[in-house]
Amino acid sequence: MDALLSVNWIALLVLIIALLLFKVLNKLAYKINWTFVILISMVMGAVLGIVFASENNSYMTWLALIGDIYVNLITALVAPVILVSVISGLIQLNDKEKMKRIGTKSVFWLLVSSAIAIVVTIVFGMATQVGKGAQAVFADIAGVSSTTLDAYKEMGTSFDKIILNLFPTNVFGDLAADNVVAIIIIAVAIAVAYVSVASDEGEDKVKPFKSIIEAVKKIIFRILSYVIDLTPYAVLCLTAVSASQLLSDKDALVQLILLVAVVYVVCFVQAYVVNAFILKFAGKISPLKFFKKTFDAQATAFTTQSSVGSLPITIDRLIHKEVANFTAPLGTTIGMAGCTCIWPILLAMFYLNATGQSWNISQYLIMCFMCLVLSMGSAGMPGIGVVTAVSLFSAVNLPIAAVVLLTPINNITDMARTLTNVVGANVTAAVVARKTELLDDEIFQTEDEKLEKKGGRA
Repeated sequence: MDALLSVNWIALLVLIIALLLFKVLNKLAYKINWTFVILISMVMGAVLGIVFASENNSYMTWLALIGDIYVNLITALVAPVILVSVISGLIQLNDKEKMKRIGTKSVFWLLVSSAIAIVVTIVFGMATQVGKGAQAVFADIAGVSSTTLDAYKEMGTSFDKIILNLFPTNVFGDLAADNVVAIIIIAVAIAVAYVSVASDEGEDKVKPFKSIIEAVKKIIFRILSYVIDLTPYAVLCLTAVSASQLLSDKDALVQLILLVAVVYVVCFVQAYVVNAFILKFAGKISPLKFFKKTFDAQATAFTTQSSVGSLPITIDRLIHKEVANFTAPLGTTIGMAGCTCIWPILLAMFYLNATGQSWNISQYLIMCFMCLVLSMGSAGMPGIGVVTAVSLFSAVNLPIAAVVLLTPINNITDMARTLTNVVGANVTAAVVARKTELLDDEIFQTEDEKLEKKGGRA
């Protein structure tokens, strides 16, 4: 009897409801566009999370487990997908000069996106005076324990550490740790060596290696397709957990609602307005068609809160495989505008306005420069926003205790920030593909347009 009483029956009820909704989504997947299936799954999850909101998310136990399993599956594919994709893509190019152009243009446009995000964030922060009148948020700043402060200080990242972490230390260790830039460097080195041997000694000498890479790539991407098919169900679970958590933290949100709102507004402006202009004028691409094409990658980023975790889907949906295989992984470490620019700057401005401090132009310029440095190397994993905020606050001599007090809204805003990171990386890949004349415009055409075009040719 005690065992029966200890069972969380409401959590089981939520699980049963979710399973029934899975069945509905499965039927819809055969009838409507994939994008709408994911949108519907997000709405279902939000409603389920709101209806069954509870303290400590106790009713979401099983849905959180399903969501975590999906995230683990996606994350497990990150290292092999990046490694074989970059090697395969660069080998297919078979051109050292083209490799160099793709690399330099990718870094350039990722940093351009970050620089624009910094300007947009400063403008919105000043226009809204975010944090003004929020003195109560930092009333207990002196009470933050030294133990907590020490733990947060250890998260800080110095400039030399950022640069050092960009380079591999152990091939297998970097693969196991999903050290994205290190994996890219390893893959690029292998691809360059392949092209060099092929040009010096003839491709026949290394052709078996290329065949193995292509075979492994096909197998990994077939596994990836199985995981992608699970996306609507995972999105439902992850959205339900996030919606439930959002309501259970309502006391913190009452005090910080303006900051949360500003973060979301700035992130969406950066993701969809700024990037729409970049797509239109730098990439000569229809923003609407592009965003529709990559929507499931956006939804995965929003719900999993992991740029790296959404990477396999991002690569699968992107424009030109050779460019996407290189630029998308790079975008989970370089750029990351949502977490390295928007979030830490808004936290700093929130604290300054709440405490009545006034900065001069030179101090703002130093803060902007530090964010640009941070955007040169950060891990695209959940929680990186706290690391970048601590790093920035340390660099500009603001109290780390302020970051501690603002941490309760980290997860709530991380969804929008991760979405911004992923959209920025996707857009950069598209622009680089256009600039290197590798973009295939037909990928944006609907099935009707493709059939019409074929008919016209006939």
